[in-house]
Amino acid sequence: MVDGYPWWNERHKELAVEAKEFADENIHRGEEVFWTKKFPEDLLKTVAEKGWFGVLIPEQYGGMNVGATGSCIVTEELSRICSALANVYCVTFFSGTKQLLNFGNEEQRKRWLPKIAKGTVAGVCITEPYIGSDAAAIETTAERDGDFYIINGKKRFTTNVGIADMYLVYAKTSEKTEDKARYKHLSAFIVEKGSPGFTIERVNELTGWYGLPNGYLDFENVKVPVENMIGNEGDGWKIMMAGLNFERTLFTAGMLGPMREALRYAVGHAERRIQFGQPTINAEVNQFKIADMIAGYETSRLLVYYAAYLTDLGMDNVLYATMAKLYTSETYEKVLSTAIQVMGGDGWTKFYPLDSFMRDAKVNQIGAGTSEVMRMILFRQGLRTLKEDLKFPARRVHETLKVPVSTPKPKKVREINEHSLLELFAENYIVNPGLCMSREDIKARVEEFDDQKLDETLQTLETQGLVKIYRDRKGRISLARATIEGLRKAKPREAYRWFPDWISKEYIF
Repeated sequence: MVDGYPWWNERHKELAVEAKEFADENIHRGEEVFWTKKFPEDLLKTVAEKGWFGVLIPEQYGGMNVGATGSCIVTEELSRICSALANVYCVTFFSGTKQLLNFGNEEQRKRWLPKIAKGTVAGVCITEPYIGSDAAAIETTAERDGDFYIINGKKRFTTNVGIADMYLVYAKTSEKTEDKARYKHLSAFIVEKGSPGFTIERVNELTGWYGLPNGYLDFENVKVPVENMIGNEGDGWKIMMAGLNFERTLFTAGMLGPMREALRYAVGHAERRIQFGQPTINAEVNQFKIADMIAGYETSRLLVYYAAYLTDLGMDNVLYATMAKLYTSETYEKVLSTAIQVMGGDGWTKFYPLDSFMRDAKVNQIGAGTSEVMRMILFRQGLRTLKEDLKFPARRVHETLKVPVSTPKPKKVREINEHSLLELFAENYIVNPGLCMSREDIKARVEEFDDQKLDETLQTLETQGLVKIYRDRKGRISLARATIEGLRKAKPREAYRWFPDWISKEYIF
């Protein structure tokens, strides 16, 4: 889809055409990597010569300045060739490039960005032998020693080991309880290849990502100049978090190419495979599978490029970056599996690249944040972002129908007292059966609301056995409801009775 989206500019569209042509010409090279597991260094060199390492970098530092959108365009096309090439390329952008742009000083930008624009590869070091998703618990240390920091520790699952010339390393610079509580205990450093004491401990043999060097790094008394620190001491967590949304967006763009290739092979194979006297694409069951693949791919692509667009606008895109990562990584697995199913036994052989792409499916749900972590973020951020839209509607009893209905203007009481609260709880029992009232619900129904008065009144009613209180983790009253005794005290039994017209009166007692 080289025409792109309506918000793409001409430079994006031109880049998409150029990147697609490059991928089309070198698809076979990726298939060689599937067999040899040797990283295609010559292709990476060509990518650098085309200036694509500078897509994110401003022109004054030797870049093209086409933003996150341009980064995703190139990553998507390179991922059609092979995941190794796409990952070495895109990992560089969230292994220092983005962090230097957002948090580096001018001297640091002038020092490193022109090198990256010409093809210097970078790697990011967060995960450790005993630390994964809980990045705040990083154990690698960096202790100040004059004009240097001395780094000690180990990192693992670092992509681009050996190929990268610079590594963005997150290390602990404070043991103070107060700093940890404020997430001011980590700092970010650029450690250059060749630094004494900085070595590769192990290269992993992975299930997928053929040809991509990934492994362990060891830091033994590695001296890093103070000027290699990005931001200030204690800014590490802030820098890490700020880069994660971009990382997830770009990492996800690398899933789009294989999904498109899977579609291409599934459709092409089904159009040419004759079974029961006709092409297998004529089978409705295969048409449905292909339809689901198209929907999954196009939806994933839209999410990725919209997240990139928000990044380029300078907006907070945590919600869309997280959705793109979660949805696309899980859709990727479905699309690849479905494509193989459409192709039958042929799809399961190594003679088609789907086997290799399928091997990357699981790591897509782990790298750049696991699917479980993505759901945690979506739950929290989604509720925060959609807070106004998700407000529980106020409800009342319809005057003529006598049934619960929503209302934009709920009836209010003037002040908080035992009687008024029991009345509210009784009404809530009728219109929201089985639900408590939240603190916000009560506040919306009281003209002269007072937090302290509410707590005191609720506690008094609780001691009388008329109200049941629920407290949050901080011990604050968050939900409350009337007990059965409270309901009886608030209203007579008849106030709660209601029966539909169709029920026989003979059944009522």
